[in-house]
Order: sequence, then structure tokens, then C-alpha cells
Amino acid sequence: MIKKTVILIAIFYAVIACSKDEISEKAAFDIQKYQTEFVNNTITPANEEFVLNSEKLNEAILKFSTNVNEQNLLTLKTAWKNAALSYSKTEVGNFGNIKNTGIHLAIYSWSANEIGIEDFITSTRVISENSINSLPTKTRGLSAIEYLIFEENATETITAFSDQRRLDYLIYLGENLLKKANSLKDQWQTYSPIFIKNTASGLNGSINMTVNQMNVLLENIRRFKIGEPSGLENSTTINTNLLQADKSGISLDIIEKNIESLKATYFGNTYGLDDYVSLISNKDDINTAIKNQFLAIENDISSFANSSLKEVINAKNLKVNNLYQHIKELIVLIKVDVASTLSITVTFTDNDGD
Repeated sequence: MIKKTVILIAIFYAVIACSKDEISEKAAFDIQKYQTEFVNNTITPANEEFVLNSEKLNEAILKFSTNVNEQNLLTLKTAWKNAALSYSKTEVGNFGNIKNTGIHLAIYSWSANEIGIEDFITSTRVISENSINSLPTKTRGLSAIEYLIFEENATETITAFSDQRRLDYLIYLGENLLKKANSLKDQWQTYSPIFIKNTASGLNGSINMTVNQMNVLLENIRRFKIGEPSGLENSTTINTNLLQADKSGISLDIIEKNIESLKATYFGNTYGLDDYVSLISNKDDINTAIKNQFLAIENDISSFANSSLKEVINAKNLKVNNLYQHIKELIVLIKVDVASTLSITVTFTDNDGD
């Protein structure tokens, strides 16, 4: 009996010692330094780039409205693509106070409600800043602009814009998007000091929210941006109309920018979550696996060469399956291995979406 008691006491103190070591290791990681770098090196540049490209998109819309021709339409399409790609870099920051405002949904909620858009154009409703802002998110923002300028070929698009209401709608959509882009930037400027100072370890802690948003974005890529359109999830039926940015043909490019921002969030510039994980685990096996998984995904994307995601899906090419599987494997590493190591409470479920 005495021997058992001694053993239990030894185990108790061993557990206490391990707990103290883990607390000490967590204290050794400068959370505020990481969060400062995340804001300065990932979030702020992405928001600023999105504002800049939204301004250029707005300028291209105004130029097109002044002189509706094929060259100005081509310029407008390029400006839209640049705005959409730069927006994709901001998605990793859609959490906390930012998510609560719904600003991301107001900027890019896809796919566009084509019937709703056409109904609004043919209606007698006044087209103004207020009326645009009151529309459902799928009838404004990036998705609505994409529909207006990419749905038909150049000749048909130019003909359609002989309708002044259609042109006015496009102009106000551009102005609304620019305001939303500036709002996103301003919201993060206000939220940044709060986010950086927040070192709590619970659900509302900044590290917890950051890792959970990584999971959210990865799950959205897996399910909504690849899985469902390609018939790899929920159905075996291919439906490329479900793709994000299917009309403009940059679905894969958007995923690529998402992956770039996720990689930057994890590895940081000089100080990243990888440093935190290696400090707690005392080894680099998780970080090595994550690094290799990002590399596999990057190679998958490169393997598409000049083909769009839509084209490769329709060709039933295994490259899509490879990309999908590698995304799934990265999700497990982040959602299970990283979350467990950093004591993160995962709140995201497969039912969440854009």
C-alpha cells in the first residue's frame, strides 16, 4: 500500500512538473510579437493592396462608362481580376471584431444572384448609394461586378451596357466596393491594438482566433472552392458554376493567393506560429510536415500550367483530386496537430461557409 502511495505521489509531481514546463514554454513565446508581425506583415499589406486595386477598378469602371468599347472593357476585366486576387489575401483575417461586422460578405459573396441583378436593373428602383448598400450581398460586391462584365462575350457585353441603368448600376457597384475596401482597412486599424494585446488562451484569444480562421479558410477551399464544384464532396456531380470566380476564370489563382496568405500566417516573416509549435513540442516534425504539405499544394497548383480550374475539372483530370487531397491533409495538420500542441479549441465545423 505504501509503495502504491509513493508511486501515485511520484506520478502526481511528474504531471505537475510537465504542466509547469508547458506553461514556462508558452510564456517564452512572445505572443504579442507574433501578433504584431501578423498585422504588420500579412493583414495591413493585404488590406492596403485591396484598397489600391479597388481604386483602380473604380477608375476602370468610370473610364468604361465614359467610353464603352472593347479596349476599356478589357482594362476593366483586368482591374476586376486584380481586385479579386488582392481581396483573397485578406480572407485569413476574417475573425473577431472584423467578422462580426459582416464586411467580408459585403465585399465578396459568391456566386452572384444573376436573377436578382437583372431584376434590379429592369426595375424602377432608384439606383443610388443607399439602394446598392441595401441589396442582398450576392447582388453587389465583387461577384455582381464579375457577372456584369464577364457573363457574355465582348460584343454582347458592350451592347448590354447601352442600357443606362445597367451602366449606372456598375458605377455604383464600383463606388460601393471601394467604400467597403476602405472600411475593411479602417476596421483593422481600429482592431489591431486590441488584437495584438490579446494574449488570452481561451476561445476569444487572438492566437485561438487566428488558428481557427486558418481552419475556416482551408475548409472553405476544400469544400466550396474545390470539392463541391468538382464532384468530390457531397455529390459526384460536376458543377463548375459553383466555382468562385468561374466567369473570370481565376478560381485557381484565388486559391493560390489564399494558400500564400495561410503560409505567411503560419510561418510568419521572422516570427511565426511554427516557432510556437516547436517551442511547445520540442521538435520540428509538425512544422516539417506542414512545410512539405504547403509545398505539395504549391506543386499541385503549378501542375495546372495555363489551364483554369474549371477546364481541369471538366476534363476529370486527377490533378484536381491531388490538390483536394493535399488540402485535406493540411487541414488535419492544422486542426489536429497544431491545435493540440497549442491547446487551441477548434470551433469551426464543415457546415460553415463563405
